[in-house]
Amino acid sequence: MRELDRRTIEDGTPGEELMRRAGQGVANIASDILATRNGHSVLLIAGTGNNGGDVFAAATELSQTDIDLEVWICGSQSQIKGDAQLHLKKMIRSGIIPKEVRSENDLIPKTDPDLIIDGLLGTGSKGAPRGFMATLVEWINLEAQYSFVLSIDIPSGTDADSGIAEGAAVKADITATIGLPKTGLIRPEALPMVGSVEVIDIGIPFEFMEDTDGCLDAALIDRSDMFIPRRERAGHKGDYGHVLLIGGSKGYTGAIAMAARAALRSGAGLVSVLTPEEVYPIVAQACGPEVMVHSFPMLGKLTVDFSKHWKKVTAVLAGPGLGQAPEFVEQLLNTCPVPLVLDADALCVAPKKIAGAKCPVVLTPHPGEFERLFGAPVTDRWAQARTAAKTTGKTIVLKGAGTVVAEHGQKLAINLTGNPGMATGGSGDVLAGLLTGLLGQSMETFEAATTAVYLHGLAGDIAAELMTQESLIATDIIEALPDAFRFLQSR
Repeated sequence: MRELDRRTIEDGTPGEELMRRAGQGVANIASDILATRNGHSVLLIAGTGNNGGDVFAAATELSQTDIDLEVWICGSQSQIKGDAQLHLKKMIRSGIIPKEVRSENDLIPKTDPDLIIDGLLGTGSKGAPRGFMATLVEWINLEAQYSFVLSIDIPSGTDADSGIAEGAAVKADITATIGLPKTGLIRPEALPMVGSVEVIDIGIPFEFMEDTDGCLDAALIDRSDMFIPRRERAGHKGDYGHVLLIGGSKGYTGAIAMAARAALRSGAGLVSVLTPEEVYPIVAQACGPEVMVHSFPMLGKLTVDFSKHWKKVTAVLAGPGLGQAPEFVEQLLNTCPVPLVLDADALCVAPKKIAGAKCPVVLTPHPGEFERLFGAPVTDRWAQARTAAKTTGKTIVLKGAGTVVAEHGQKLAINLTGNPGMATGGSGDVLAGLLTGLLGQSMETFEAATTAVYLHGLAGDIAAELMTQESLIATDIIEALPDAFRFLQSR
C-alpha cells in the first residue's frame, strides 16, 4: 500500500486528496452505522500519524451533518505533520476542537458515544501498543460493551502483515480498510479483532494495483468481486434453474425446509425437495407453497434417476437433516450430471470417492465435519482447506468465523461478513440452500461459493442490526437475503 500510495501521488493525485477520500469513505460508513442503530453521537480517536489524518478528514466530513462529534488526540497536536496536519487544520476551521488525552483522567467523553472510530495506529506500527496508548486501546474495548467500534485501515494493535496482536488490540465491529485489504486483516489470527471488513476506494489506478504484488496465498471476498447478472425482461422461471434438495428425517425436518426457503431467495426459478414419506407433511408445510415437495419411502431405497423425472434439474443439494447414508451419497457422486452440494449428513464418504465424481462438487463442512471427513482436527484453516481442495479436486467451503473457500488453481478466498449471532442452529442449512440456488443459475462453483458465503454473512449482519446478535435465528437470515442482494445491485 505504501508503494501504491507513492505511485498514485507521483501520478498527480496529492496525498492530501487521498487522505480526504479516505476520510469521506470513513464518514459514509459511520453515517450508515448510525442510521441503522438510530445513533447520533460519535467519538473519533486519533493517533499522531496518517491514521489520525484520516480521522480528521472524516470528522470534517461529518461536521456538515447534525451528528454530535467529539475528537480525541492521543498525544500532542504539535506531533502531527504533513497531510495529517493539513486535515487537522481543516477540521479545526470546521468548528471541531480536538481534545488531547494523555492520562486515564482524560478518558471521559462529553456524551456516551453510539460509535467510536479508532484511528490510533495504522499499518506502519509494529509491536504492541505501549504506555498510555495501551491503556486507551483497553478503554475502547471496555466501551465496546455499549458502543459500536469502527477501526480505520486496521484495528490498532494488530500487525498489518501477520494479523497478530502482540499485546492490547482494538476489537472492532467493522474495519474500514483504505485502498485495498491488508494481508493481516484476512489472517485467522486477526479474526477476533477485525470484525467485518469494508474496503474504501481512494482512486488508486487499476494498472498500479495489477503491477504490485500482494498476498500470493489468499484474497478477501469483497463487494467489488460480486456480480449478480441483470435479468432479461422476457425471462421465465426456466431460465433461472431448477434445484433439487434432498434431506429431512424424523426430528430434523427444519433443516431441509430452511435450505429450500434460502434456495428460493437465491433467485432459483424452481425448487424441489425430496424427503422421506414419514415426514413429508411436516416438510411440505414448512417449505411453503412455492416449493415442490416429493416423498420417498425410505432412505435405503432412494434412487435419483437423472435421465427421467429429474432430467431438467440444474443443481442438487444433499444432506440437511438427511441422516448419514454413505451408499446413497456414493450413488449421487456416480450419477449426478450437474453441480452437487454435499452438506451436513452427506459429508460421510471417503475423500477419494468424492474425488472420483464426474460432476462439480462443493463440500460445506464446519470444523467438526471437516475432521470427520479428512481425519484431522482443524488447526490451520488455510493450509487444510487448500489441501482438501487439492486432494478431492473439488470446492471446499470451510465454515466458521472467517469462512474460507478453496478450489485448486484459485487463490484461497476469505469471507469476513457475518457475526457471532449466526452461530445458531440452521445457519449452515441456509448457506447450503443459497449456494445450491446460485449454482442452479449457472454460476461456476468457485464464484457461487464465494458469492453465497458473502451474501449469507451480509444477510446475517443485516438481521443482527434488526434482531440483535443474541436473538438472531436462522430464518432471520433468510428474511434478510433480499436486502443483502440489494446491497450488491441497484435493481
